[in-house]
Amino acid sequence: MRRIAFALACAVALAAGAQPTQTVRVLAAASLTEVVEGLAMRSEAARVVPSFGASSELARQIKDGAPADVFLSASPEWIEFLKQANALDGEPVVFARNALVCIAAKGSPLAAHGAKDPVELLGRLAKGDRVGIADAGVPAGDYARKALDHLGVLEDYSPRLVGQKDVRAVLHAVEQGELSAGFVYATDAKVAKVEVLFGFDPSTHPPIEYHAAALRSAANAAAARRFVADLTSEPARALLRGAGFMLP
Repeated sequence: MRRIAFALACAVALAAGAQPTQTVRVLAAASLTEVVEGLAMRSEAARVVPSFGASSELARQIKDGAPADVFLSASPEWIEFLKQANALDGEPVVFARNALVCIAAKGSPLAAHGAKDPVELLGRLAKGDRVGIADAGVPAGDYARKALDHLGVLEDYSPRLVGQKDVRAVLHAVEQGELSAGFVYATDAKVAKVEVLFGFDPSTHPPIEYHAAALRSAANAAAARRFVADLTSEPARALLRGAGFMLP
């Protein structure tokens, strides 16, 4: 009933030409860029102001007092980090899942020849080829390192790996040809001119889950909680599906 009443209120406000008077500051994992920007464009209840980056960096900023109302993390680790800091308002919500893949730039030799798994890719890398990976502590990088370690090739890859500040930095470096290959999420590969060489077996790393939480620092607690709740609404789920995310 509350959502119905809220939807009706929004419809009345739009009919009257009213603009949102509330602001929700959303700090979100870089891999959620297009989804959160889409949600911001569709938001009628509040003006959504997003900032994107590595979940680890954003969580530390929140703990240090950065102004924020909602946090969207690419792993439970950084939600737990803020929970231990007593920074969350209510329980977090799992609203999406993802997969880990390896990419190469379109038209590159690696894209032309392909590779079915990390072992074969290692054999195809030329002497100067380097592979992009998000820095340690960044969820995408941690998932990739755990997968490579599970497969017994992390040590072999180590001389080839080049750390990047977040998963979108990896994506950009590969797309621009600065790095020969890179480990990103499946959804990232959909928004750049890259080829997916292979996907990692999900059993090689922890589940890639996105958690959302309203924050105690929120200027408008009700609007923050509403944004989090709306992430599981059908319009938001449709946007996530369209971007390639898997749903809980």
